[in-house]
Amino acid sequence: MEHVAVTITIEPYSPETEEILVAELAGIGYEGFLSEDHCITAYIPANSFKESHLRIILDTYGVTKYSRDYIPEKNWNADWELRFNPVIVEAGKGCSIRTSGNGSMVPVWPPVAYRLVIKPELAFGTGHHPTTFMMLESLLHMDQQVLIKNRKVLDLGTGTGILAILASKMGAAVPVHALDNDRRCVNSCRENARRNRIAHKVNVLHGDASFIQSGRYGLIMANIHRNILVSEMDTFSRGLEPGGGDLLLSGFFTTDVPALLDAGQKNGLVLQEQKEKEGWSLLHLVRS
Repeated sequence: MEHVAVTITIEPYSPETEEILVAELAGIGYEGFLSEDHCITAYIPANSFKESHLRIILDTYGVTKYSRDYIPEKNWNADWELRFNPVIVEAGKGCSIRTSGNGSMVPVWPPVAYRLVIKPELAFGTGHHPTTFMMLESLLHMDQQVLIKNRKVLDLGTGTGILAILASKMGAAVPVHALDNDRRCVNSCRENARRNRIAHKVNVLHGDASFIQSGRYGLIMANIHRNILVSEMDTFSRGLEPGGGDLLLSGFFTTDVPALLDAGQKNGLVLQEQKEKEGWSLLHLVRS
């Protein structure tokens, strides 16, 4: 299947406009987004692309500059792998992320405890984006404090499965639950779990937050859109073990933090830590 890549220039730029455009485009079938230099590149299957629908959204927000390119399916993974430089996260015991393939670079320095092989395909999560990077950092810090080993873990909106796979390698209780409402992400996560030789330790499911069972998890992770995080905060809270269950949230701008903290407080969640990177934020909340 061919895809269309639409590159949109936001002038004047603001994080709020970018977030609104991403949400609007996701609502009409766009599946992946890359944010760079005040531009968004949004991807949609070619048979779903309708320029008239795109222009209605852009006109609504006063956006006039955009371009589009057709991407053959056969070139999609090759394009990702060409641009996928290894990622090193030096927090805690450290981890590295590289793509698969004979030509991929294998990082050997600095020495790290966890080495992940991730093929992104059409799923989100390689460690390059600030939100994923911060989630990886937080997992590594929690691992150093022995807050992952033997705990039941759920990753909502798993994408490539990068967070679920790392939690499993850290010794989380078997199985780690990895959920996504996109079947292509489910398949991507399963394949990446197999590549990392832990397919038997990660239960990948097609579903949403309604899957979360009350009081079950020591750790819930969600790197997804802020509107979903706010609307599902009560579900997250109920899903955590009482008296110390951890919730790691990202996928939102720093300007969204007050709304998320307010939703968390209303559901018995206390702020443990806040991170910020390039205008994006992460919240570590704990069930009181």
